[in-house]
Amino acid sequence: MPCFCFAQFKSVDFGVNGLTCSACTRSVEMSIRKLNFIENIEMNLTNTNGKIIFKKGQSVSFDAIAKAVTDAGFSVRYLNATFQLNTVLISANHCFTYENTNYQFINNSTIQPNGNIVFKFIGKQFLPKKEFKKEWNNNIKPSCDNTKLKTYYVKLGVNTL
Repeated sequence: MPCFCFAQFKSVDFGVNGLTCSACTRSVEMSIRKLNFIENIEMNLTNTNGKIIFKKGQSVSFDAIAKAVTDAGFSVRYLNATFQLNTVLISANHCFTYENTNYQFINNSTIQPNGNIVFKFIGKQFLPKKEFKKEWNNNIKPSCDNTKLKTYYVKLGVNTL
């Protein structure tokens, strides 16, 4: 079993559907700021996206982020989280547990990352419904051993750091 001794989610880049004005952007920002694991958030109305920096040592809830966006009256277009990961071999359907949550990789080749990697979250709450249904719904096959834990399906994304 890999050691995630120094592993941690550091930040999230996310897109928001429906942002049209600064009041909309502010509404999303204030909704997300209420979450106890948020260090800082910056919104960008021009690109209709935002970046969240997490507090060190805090557990993160990606469902809570998506809910904060929808509670503000919008939907998530994408959610990409930067994760500090020790050297671990990752293959398609590889599953690992971190902070009592399963993360299962889908549709990626075998790699051995070391350092910051990006998880693109795949799920109805993290993507437009049409994209999820067309591209991902049939690709999600649970393979984690501990099915009692929450499972997030992720794909390796592009590292922006």
